[in-house]
Amino acid sequence: MRMTNTLSADIVADLPAPVIPDAMKDIPGGAPNLIPIEALAGPVRVEFTLWTHSKPSPDWPEWVDIYCVDNDGEAVNVGHREWTQALPESERFVDIEPRYFAEGTLRFDYVGHVWNHAELSSGELTVTVDKTKPELGDDDGRLQFPALGGGQLTEDFLLRHDDQLLALIPDYAVAEVGDEITYYWDSAPYQNNEAGHWTLSEDDLGKPLQFVYEGGMIRDRLDGLRYAHYLIRDRAGNSSPYPVPASLDVAAQPLPRHTPALETPTLGDRTSVELALLDFSAPLDVIIPADAVIKAGEHVELLLGEEGSFGSWLEPWVEGQREYAVPMRNVVAMAGQVVKLRYRIVLPDDTLDSGEREVTVLPMPRNKLPAPQIPERTGDSLEVWKLTSNPRVTLAKWKHISTDQRITLEARGKTPSGWVTHPVLTRYKLIDLDVTGGIGSRDDVTIDLDFVKGLELGTQLVVSCTLSYDDGHTWPLVPSFEEMKLTLK
Repeated sequence: MRMTNTLSADIVADLPAPVIPDAMKDIPGGAPNLIPIEALAGPVRVEFTLWTHSKPSPDWPEWVDIYCVDNDGEAVNVGHREWTQALPESERFVDIEPRYFAEGTLRFDYVGHVWNHAELSSGELTVTVDKTKPELGDDDGRLQFPALGGGQLTEDFLLRHDDQLLALIPDYAVAEVGDEITYYWDSAPYQNNEAGHWTLSEDDLGKPLQFVYEGGMIRDRLDGLRYAHYLIRDRAGNSSPYPVPASLDVAAQPLPRHTPALETPTLGDRTSVELALLDFSAPLDVIIPADAVIKAGEHVELLLGEEGSFGSWLEPWVEGQREYAVPMRNVVAMAGQVVKLRYRIVLPDDTLDSGEREVTVLPMPRNKLPAPQIPERTGDSLEVWKLTSNPRVTLAKWKHISTDQRITLEARGKTPSGWVTHPVLTRYKLIDLDVTGGIGSRDDVTIDLDFVKGLELGTQLVVSCTLSYDDGHTWPLVPSFEEMKLTLK
């Protein structure tokens, strides 16, 4: 028995270090020449290199002695092989009993005894033996799900968490590079239906040990009570006990789409409703129904009218908000039209439209709008002989007047050859002064005096006005305001 096999630093080995074929390939950060635990179930082969001038014979045998330096630094002869004839390459090994492979770091070398009594020393092989099973962490190693917080695992949760469920492994002893963690997702405890695996690298050490259950796998394995656990198998092949499974209430299947029409509390719940501008004095309240299925992170838009048309309303959904208001300006611009009120869910490759509510926007009634006026009138008459300049036309302000609107003013009268029409304002766009003071408040709207003088006395001068609520895009077929009728004298 040698006391040590450590070569002096200035001595070069005569022979290469021994080789243990069962030793695992080294990995970054991992133990060197790790011996798999399954290889220790029987003798472990240690291979050696035969020297160049080998000439054994029955009288002059050759042999090798295998030495192991254990954790205490003691060199022990653990194996011997002797031969008296040429040794084939396939037989250049010694089987070492497993009892010599104590846990820890061991160093192996060998000494070759040549037929001429020369001794040749080999280089040294360092190996690692790990027989210790990983030891589970707190709470019997039960997985933790910090983001879930004990709640139900729903489709909404997965949508809000990148379609993943993050699992945290309680710190165990001792996490090492090469540990493989296999994790399971079961409908009953310890069915061991694998959901994935993860091999620890250097980057994983010294930080929380976390992995993810993918949303697709969770949905594929359906809803109900599910059990999540894992198994740690270190690089040598030692397995941990199974931890206590974590139980989860899963309801992750996609909810069926349900997109009922927007609710309109002030207009009723019929599919077709009416909105009268006469009674309209505040923004139109609309509500996304509580049972509408809108999923986390989806882009939703609320709309009134044909998208892109004048006065149409489009507002993006704010997640969690159900109540919205269509501004008065947008509603007024739809006067005289039947428009659709709805919302839509914009998906990456599709658009889902909600149920629609048709809103008929009733314009102001004629009898609730002012009639055009001619300040030069006398009662119900216009005395033409007194006129020395173009008669003026005014039109008082009306409810919902705005610069989004246009008007057309016309004067009609009878000549000897029949009724004729004279344009006063054509598709005129209102300005701020009109909104505040009415039409003609600056005495700038007039009827040509020659036109008036060309009409037959005793007949009527009729002044009418047509209103477009949407900047001239649509016009009513009949005048919007009461007509002014004056008898010419």
